[in-house]
Amino acid sequence: MIKKCFIFCGILVFTLSSWVNAVEVKDLYQAKVLVTSQSSAERRSALQETMQTVLVRVGGQKLVLTNNKIKNALKKPRLYVSQYSYSREETKMLPLDVTASSKKLSSLFLIASFDENKINQLLQQAHLPLWGRLRPKVLFWLVDEANFYRQILSESSHSNAPSIVLSLSEKRGLPVIIPLMDFTDTTQIVIPDLWGRFSAPIMTASKRYGADAVVVIRISNSSLLEEREVKSEGDCRPLCDTLNNTQQFVLDWTLLGTQVTKFHQKSYQGSDSELLLKAAFSDITDVIFQGYALSEYANDELIIDVTNIDSMYAYMALTEFLLNLSTVNSVVLMSAEGTNRRFKLDLLGSKQTLLLSLKLNKKLERYSDPFAKDITDAVPVFFWGQP
Repeated sequence: MIKKCFIFCGILVFTLSSWVNAVEVKDLYQAKVLVTSQSSAERRSALQETMQTVLVRVGGQKLVLTNNKIKNALKKPRLYVSQYSYSREETKMLPLDVTASSKKLSSLFLIASFDENKINQLLQQAHLPLWGRLRPKVLFWLVDEANFYRQILSESSHSNAPSIVLSLSEKRGLPVIIPLMDFTDTTQIVIPDLWGRFSAPIMTASKRYGADAVVVIRISNSSLLEEREVKSEGDCRPLCDTLNNTQQFVLDWTLLGTQVTKFHQKSYQGSDSELLLKAAFSDITDVIFQGYALSEYANDELIIDVTNIDSMYAYMALTEFLLNLSTVNSVVLMSAEGTNRRFKLDLLGSKQTLLLSLKLNKKLERYSDPFAKDITDAVPVFFWGQP
């Protein structure tokens, strides 16, 4: 038996229609936080905050911070830190409100790296699932409505919304794509399609980005606000009488239905559109994670056949590949005949989770006969395509 010598770390799998383009996320165990000084008191607080970020990123959901074992560990973050440093960076802040001016700030950050094994052990001891480095790419369509004027945002737009999404992407470890809104995009998608959340044109325009999931976010200080207030308060017209004369925003998001995680949407209202966007991104990440998270209690076994193993090099490469899948705890060679090898895999998750995870990597592709009848207990056959 060949067995892993490192600790379990689950893979989240997220598939959408026929393309799967998950990417490996680096620096999962490193985080940075804005500080005002290098004092010891602020450093202790900053290390605690960066550890919270890493735990949520690796644990996949913000609920990990409510676990009692995690709460106790956060009181002594230095036990988990491998190194830290300070860095001064210049940031350009653009407002969500397109009528406001931008600002450039020189800010001091504390950057902390945490011990991977210690963080993984902590989450495992707390009986919490983990999210591995291989994660789905998510395409975010951002539509801003200011006083009934709508526009689709890109990174070059005069709005801080795309940069906030990209910053949150780094913080939560969820790979994000913001559409370019170039000639191709503008000829394939129009604002009414996105505003109406019509899946057919949205998916057509999204296909060029090879994303694993598609999200539409609408931010409005006008029509969505009216809709929300009319539904909840009858004839109320919020643009004429906003709460405490403070500008209000409504933000909603829609995650288009997938093979595993179905259609989701949620709406928020408040006076700070940036906070609404942060809340939405957090909830979107939680929904994606919860659909595919692995638990150490879902242990299972799976027998597979792999063809095209024509040398010892191919056999060793395949074995290493299987062991590097975070869903696989151990690999046992059961038989060898010609170029076919049969393996028994001891899993840390379910069989279905492993089969879905293999779709994220084309080194091992499952063979299916389109004319054969489906047999529930049939041994799955894979083709090893590693050169």
